[in-house]
Amino acid sequence: MKYKLLSTVLFLIAAPFLATAQSDSTVRIFKTGMAVYAELGMLPNNKAIRDQLARLQVKPFTSYMGNLVLARRTESERWFSEARLIIMNSTNYTKDKDDRKAYLGGIGIGTDGGPKLVNTARWNVMIPLGVDLMLYRLNIKSNSSATIQQVLANPAAYQAVKLFTGNINLHGGIGVDYKVNFLPKINEKVYLSGKVTYHQPILGRRKWKGENITVSDLSSLKVNQVYVQLGAVFFPKPNMKKWGGMHGMHGMH
Repeated sequence: MKYKLLSTVLFLIAAPFLATAQSDSTVRIFKTGMAVYAELGMLPNNKAIRDQLARLQVKPFTSYMGNLVLARRTESERWFSEARLIIMNSTNYTKDKDDRKAYLGGIGIGTDGGPKLVNTARWNVMIPLGVDLMLYRLNIKSNSSATIQQVLANPAAYQAVKLFTGNINLHGGIGVDYKVNFLPKINEKVYLSGKVTYHQPILGRRKWKGENITVSDLSSLKVNQVYVQLGAVFFPKPNMKKWGGMHGMHGMH
């Protein structure tokens, strides 16, 4: 299993470089840009684990999941690919400091890509297919105040419980880019981008694990649902970096 995970990580790291190196029958030079997306789950999720935490007098995390995605976009006339860094969050933001609360977060890397069905002067329509390798953390803690004597007498009562689980999530859907003219002196092109994708984990029911223990009865995390992704893609002009370097050299004389 470890070798499969290692192979997946190597594939995810290598994917954007392979996409850059490959040739295309229509345009042989792939253009590269950077993207920022908000990726939001459309449906409430994880009812089983949230109910279980509530029965244990732990205020559960929220039922909606969201991701901040930083991506490197590589594209040609007919194809696109993205290397993804995912920061996931589904947190209880209440101000009840004396309640024991559960916070859910995660981080991962991934890639997606696919053909462009439409590529005009104003629009791209794409079919994104991809995979994300994710690690999730469930943090159960209480922010209540205590005297130093209470903490020293029973330090375990004030320590957070940190549990982890991982998964490999497949996703696929449809994406649209709207091309705009934003800061043309800096950017070659800018897209306002949106995607609707379905995410499906492939490792089944994963146990929650701590530093020295595996929890046997806590419900598995469910991330299989439809996500809406909104953001922007920026393609800086190729000569901007060169100009900056030459400007710096002139400043030295």
